Amino acid sequence: MSRQRQLEGHEALWHDFAWAGVAAAAVTLLLVAAVAVVWLLGRSPAVTPQPLAAEVSTPTPRTLVFGHATPTRTPTPTPTQVSAARATPEARSTAVAASAENTPILDAPTELAFAQLSSGSWQADGKQLVNSGHSATAERWLTLTTVPQTSFAIEAEIHVDGMLSSVCDQSFGLVGGSATAGPMEGGGILFPCGDGSPRARLTDVLVWQDGYNADPVVAEKDFDPGDGWHTYRFEVRGNRMRLLVDGVSIVSGSLQNPIDPTASDVEAGLWSQGVGVEVRRVSVIPLPSN
Repeated sequence: MSRQRQLEGHEALWHDFAWAGVAAAAVTLLLVAAVAVVWLLGRSPAVTPQPLAAEVSTPTPRTLVFGHATPTRTPTPTPTQVSAARATPEARSTAVAASAENTPILDAPTELAFAQLSSGSWQADGKQLVNSGHSATAERWLTLTTVPQTSFAIEAEIHVDGMLSSVCDQSFGLVGGSATAGPMEGGGILFPCGDGSPRARLTDVLVWQDGYNADPVVAEKDFDPGDGWHTYRFEVRGNRMRLLVDGVSIVSGSLQNPIDPTASDVEAGLWSQGVGVEVRRVSVIPLPSN
C-alpha cells in the first residue's frame, strides 16, 4: 500500500514538471515571437503607406509649367550700353563725330608707304623717310596730305642725324595751313649760328623762299633735341598753335589771322633746311575746333 502511494506521488510530481515545461516553452515561444515582431518592425523602411501616397494630389500641367520652369535671365546692360540706348540721335551723332576726329587722315608707314610721300630731297629709305640735309637752299615743305578742316595735328617721330657744316641757322619742323591764302604755320627747331642754344619756334612759313631761319617768329623757347628720337606734335586750331615734344608742350602762340575756314587747300607737311633728319612715323590727325 505504501508502495502504491509512493508511485502515485512520483506520477503527480512528473505531471507537474511536464506542465511546467510546457508553460516555460509557451512563454519562450511568446518571447521569441515578440522579439521577432520588434526586430521586423525595426528593420522595415519608414515609408508612407501606399494609400496615403495615393491621396497626395498630383499637380496639374499648368502648375508644373509655372512652378518648375526656369526663368530666362535677361543680361544686365553695361553702363555704356545703357548710355547708348538712352542717347538721343543728336548725342549719337556727336559720338560718331568724336570717333571720326580720332581717325588719322594720314598714317605712314602703317597705312601709307613712305615711298608714296617721298619727293625732292625727301627719300624713302626702308621704313624711314630721310632728308640728308645737304642742301643749304630753302626748299618748299614736303606736302604730306590735304586736310579737310582747319583744326588738326601733325605728329612725327624724328631723329636728327647731322647738320650741314657750311651754313648755320639750320632748321626742321612741321607745317600746316593754307598755301595760297595763308597763314602757313610752322613748328620746329632752329639751330642758330655761333654758340646759341637750339630753339623751339612757332613761325609763319608762308614766305619760305627767304629761308626758314628768316620766318616771322610768333613764339620761341630754348630746346635742345640732342641726337635721340623724339615725337614732335604740331597742333593748329584756328589762330592758335603749339609745339609738343614727347607729349610735353614746349611752346605755344597765336596768329592775328586764323586759317580761312572756307579754304580748300589746307595741307600738312614737313620741312628741313641744312639738317639731316630721319622720320620713322608721321600722321595727320583731325582735332575738335574748341
